[in-house]
Amino acid sequence: MTRHQTALFRQLLTLVDVVLSAGAFVGTALLLNGIPAHLGAGARPTFDAYTRALLVMVPLWAIALRNSRTVDFRVGYGRMAFRFARATGISLVLLVIISFWFRFEFLSRTFVLALGVLQFSALVSARILLTEAIKRMKNVDDHRILLVGRGERALSFAQTLRERSSWNSRILGHVSVPDEVGLADARPVLGDVSQLAHILDTEVVDEVIFAVPGRSAADFEGALAACDERGVDVLLTIPPAVPYSGNVELANLTGFNMPMLGLTRTPTADVQLVAKRFLDVICSLLGIIVLSPVLAVTAIAIKIDDPGPVLFKQVRSGRNGRRFTMLKFRSMCIDAEAKRIELEKHNEMAGPVFKMRHDPRITRVGRFIRKTSIDELPQLFNVLVGTMSLVGPRPPLPSEVAQYEPWQRRRLSVRPGITGMWQVSGRNNISFDEWMQLDLKYIDTWSLWLDLKILFKTLPAVLTHRGAS
Repeated sequence: MTRHQTALFRQLLTLVDVVLSAGAFVGTALLLNGIPAHLGAGARPTFDAYTRALLVMVPLWAIALRNSRTVDFRVGYGRMAFRFARATGISLVLLVIISFWFRFEFLSRTFVLALGVLQFSALVSARILLTEAIKRMKNVDDHRILLVGRGERALSFAQTLRERSSWNSRILGHVSVPDEVGLADARPVLGDVSQLAHILDTEVVDEVIFAVPGRSAADFEGALAACDERGVDVLLTIPPAVPYSGNVELANLTGFNMPMLGLTRTPTADVQLVAKRFLDVICSLLGIIVLSPVLAVTAIAIKIDDPGPVLFKQVRSGRNGRRFTMLKFRSMCIDAEAKRIELEKHNEMAGPVFKMRHDPRITRVGRFIRKTSIDELPQLFNVLVGTMSLVGPRPPLPSEVAQYEPWQRRRLSVRPGITGMWQVSGRNNISFDEWMQLDLKYIDTWSLWLDLKILFKTLPAVLTHRGAS
């Protein structure tokens, strides 16, 4: 199975898993409709209610499955079951969330529990049956790979292919490269790179992988031409002059007929990013509606305690330095910014950020709403309009950004959030550099599941006032 066939196979696996999830949903509906109401089934919902829920859940199932990496068919059954369990859990959480928006009255604890059990069972059973059936197929053509290079990188690459590649990948051997320190374990050796054309003519080779870091494509001009003439697929390491951290892709611009190398350090999972924005809109809107009494009482309390505006509006730096107005409940006296200059010597955090545990500028109501994080609630409006997200790095002041070191500026490469890894990891109890490292870790490891975990951890952090001041 080639790399391209593997990609198609994974798409087909996702399609099958979504169909199985939909089947589990329909099966759960039919099962509970056959149970008398006094046994826990509740009132009988209409067919339209089930249909609307099913249509909404189809893309969400795809997102949950993709996020949980269930298409990786090379893992063992234990890890596979864990990933399906996570996908099932995420999809059930998303179902509960959207039920508030679409008012799915049929949704009950019984339905959620039954759906979870049926969906998980169907997904795991089908994947085991499919995997075992493929293993027993005798006529599956293997994919034969030839590795150029005998160094540490080539050996590591070969080991990875044996452990994690598709079941029918077969490594034919290695081709040595001049001036390379070859390892004894890199065998069998089929010849020198200058003999590659002859090897391709005498051996069955489907793909040649150039696992020789630090060399440019120009060093293998003849070998690449030999592969091109014979229609053999090629994989090349990135040229040494190109940074290879982050995501690398071959890109084409519309109207510009030249392949280009695309480099990005930010999340590129389009489906998950759409789901993240969908979650932002739904949750911020629900939050504004549900918390409207808290917002109103807080506004009245601020106005009674200290004259001046209820909201504190401040220009912050958003994604890639875009400036926007962030909203907060005012927790300080009116002339707080002017008094900050006098208090700079009491700053308790290293770096460009100002933090002071017993800040005299904070009002009585302000101290309470900061301890409980109520002062952050107006930022739900920022999330709703799209200048912020529920989860992400905290938006800094432009004056703070001006003092950033180059590596710290990468935290601006994503949309800022109300909560993030900093909030659930100690807040003011960690240093500025640790804070920046946490933000970069969030960007590098981002997934929709990570956002959900941070949201779930935020509530205990707020209730216990951990790191708040």
